[in-house]
Amino acid sequence: MTHRFGFASLLLFAASIAAAQTAETPRELLTRLDARVDELLQKDAPKLFAWHLRSIRALADSEFAKLEVQQAQSSRHSVVDREKEFVEFAGAIAKGLQHDHIDPDDYLKNGRGSLILARPSAVDGSLQYMMVDLPKGWDPNKAYPLSISLHGSGPDNPLAYPSYTFGPPSPPSADAKPNPGADMIHLTPWGRGNRSWRNDAETDLWEAIALLKTFCKLDPERWYISGHSSGADGTWAIEQHTPDLWAAVGIQSGSMYEGRPEWGLIPNMKYVPTYFLIGEKDPLTHRVPDMKEAFKILTQMGDETKLNILPGIGHYPLTDAGLDDQASWMYSHVRKRPDHFVFTIDQARHPGVWGITAQFLDTERRFIQQPWPNFECEIKDHEVRIKTGRIRELRVDLGPTGLQMTGAVKLWVNGKLVHEGPVPDEPIRIDRP
Repeated sequence: MTHRFGFASLLLFAASIAAAQTAETPRELLTRLDARVDELLQKDAPKLFAWHLRSIRALADSEFAKLEVQQAQSSRHSVVDREKEFVEFAGAIAKGLQHDHIDPDDYLKNGRGSLILARPSAVDGSLQYMMVDLPKGWDPNKAYPLSISLHGSGPDNPLAYPSYTFGPPSPPSADAKPNPGADMIHLTPWGRGNRSWRNDAETDLWEAIALLKTFCKLDPERWYISGHSSGADGTWAIEQHTPDLWAAVGIQSGSMYEGRPEWGLIPNMKYVPTYFLIGEKDPLTHRVPDMKEAFKILTQMGDETKLNILPGIGHYPLTDAGLDDQASWMYSHVRKRPDHFVFTIDQARHPGVWGITAQFLDTERRFIQQPWPNFECEIKDHEVRIKTGRIRELRVDLGPTGLQMTGAVKLWVNGKLVHEGPVPDEPIRIDRP
């Protein structure tokens, strides 16, 4: 993109860069950032871009508010350290908003910007955010594949990752290879720091997806999720709890820490194509053995899977060639409902798959005792047979949002015929199956 400036604009731009390079207090920096956002919002910014700008300001305001109380967050996060981080991260954002990252078309049409979109969390009301990259030529009326990336352990300041998107744009490379994910919507949620994507950090993922659906159409047959390091550990656990969502999954420098084989949940995901990518010299000693064992387990179950151990590579960064191969392999898959699957339930928040869900009492929602509830489903032609264990009430959605059956269907639960006829509009409830 070509930019043209008048002499006065050039002087103003040079002055703003000089100011950014001088020492500023957090308050001075925040004042300058807020003023710049206000200035950009006065230019009738498109709704999504305005949300992006307001989110940046809200995140900066929120982090500054923490500094105002002049109390350390923890023994590892002194007030002085957090003030330095604020100046670094907010300063990078303010600099980017002077020139390189102010064109809404870069974000909404040209596929060249990461939207930072914040929201109040349904968990606790705190300010959380996600980063969204829209494909070039994005059409809000078209359904796109979705690629989700879960970050690993790194900076736990909420301004850090957004600030990285405000650096100088990379010039186009003459020998750049085609991007395997160019036609996709890319979602990078924030996992509340280094939480391995469990508990409330996992909830942030589902909230981000729900929010994304309010302005984007998604192709449900082409959802992909990947993560690096602790993000890979979270991906591994999420795959076991929601295998019906994913066309394929990518694990980068991961482990089975969040989903051990002895817990009995790996069979839940045996039909989800999974690609393991890890450096041969990963210094975290349990990770290479874990990835080899995970690959072996899934292979023995008959899953389509791949293990790529990169020679001479450590924990991070992984090679571009390895990452591109993983992405291309993942994106070649389309979600398929298997004709035979099992599901073990260890959390009430994940009560089933493919429209088969166990119902729980309120008193059971915080903790499910072992042995865990489970079911097995086999589908042949127009007959569905389900066997359950330790489930008091079952609901079965035979329609397009569940088992995807059509025409006349027979449904058997624990050997008893509970439905025969056309697929009903509503899920079928089976009490004490």
